[in-house]
Amino acid sequence: MARKLKVGIVSANWGMRAHLPAWHATQEAEVTAVCTSRRETAEAAAREYGIGRPFWDAATMCADPELDIIDVGTRPDLRMPMVLAALAHGKHVFASANFAADLHSARRIRDAARAAGKVCVLDSVFPWQPAHRQVKRMIEAGTTGAPFAVNARLHISHFAAADAGGAGWKWFGVRKHGASAMRNLGTHSLHLLTCLLGPVEEVAAQVKIARPEWRFDDGTVMRPEVEDTAQLLLHFRSGVMGTLALGWSSPGKTGWQMEITCQDMTVMTIDEEGFACGPRLRLLGAAGGKPLASLDLDPDLLEPDGIVFAKPPTIPQVHDIAPAVKQMIRAIRHGESAWPDFEASFHVEAVLDATRRAAASRAWVAVERD
Repeated sequence: MARKLKVGIVSANWGMRAHLPAWHATQEAEVTAVCTSRRETAEAAAREYGIGRPFWDAATMCADPELDIIDVGTRPDLRMPMVLAALAHGKHVFASANFAADLHSARRIRDAARAAGKVCVLDSVFPWQPAHRQVKRMIEAGTTGAPFAVNARLHISHFAAADAGGAGWKWFGVRKHGASAMRNLGTHSLHLLTCLLGPVEEVAAQVKIARPEWRFDDGTVMRPEVEDTAQLLLHFRSGVMGTLALGWSSPGKTGWQMEITCQDMTVMTIDEEGFACGPRLRLLGAAGGKPLASLDLDPDLLEPDGIVFAKPPTIPQVHDIAPAVKQMIRAIRHGESAWPDFEASFHVEAVLDATRRAAASRAWVAVERD
């Protein structure tokens, strides 16, 4: 059996709680290093999660010759130098969504990945959820006929009430950090839509700050600088037309829904509990004017080969992250494709940049191609 690949994670929060169990579930990787910005937090995380080597400087960890993969789980505005350092030292990179703080940073990261020739993947995992993989199989097999329209919605309640999200999420409301409902929820949604339907040609949009105050469980109040609600019109290069509705301050948690209308069949995925999560995601479909009904998923999608959890994950998204990192490992070992790679990630960032400009101009804006 090939040796386990060694992973270093930059993040003591989401990286430890969600990425670490996913890497270990592949049985082909071992997280051997963790990095935070301070020595005391790095050493505390290493003790808590049983990791041998703490770092408090990301550049030092990226240079470590024992590591094969750097998992970068920081804020978008902090990410670029870490990714560039990892690539400069010959590491493969797994990075958190969204891709970068802006299109300029995204281009620099994409170009560095091209030059390095390493496997680079974003953790935008909607395309790896079983129901969505089933939809892709059906479209590629011709079961549905050619798609011609899509309507998708992702509305969560993260900033709707003080107990919906902790005070640690305040950074989401500061524009320079590179987050917003459009950027964060849009990244995940657009990676799926482009995986299924191909690149986006142009976009029109409206965005707004519908909830001008965020209240947190520590009693603090902030006025966010970023939009919490967005509506996109999408024109795909294939001719498919679409809508995408996004929001993270909804008083009612309506969750995820995607409806793709094809020539021979309508398919829908839905998760009413919030951010789309593979174990909860349902697939429905219908043809001949009949009502939508539940569709079965292929067994290999429900139980991906080679993924074994030592204990049930406490965070349900781990079920979706594990197959994503598994296919990254296969790409490293065998030269297979990985999705979403940094080329796909740059395209999604270009769509988001076009969305920003479209909302400001109230006109259709073409998506930058390079």
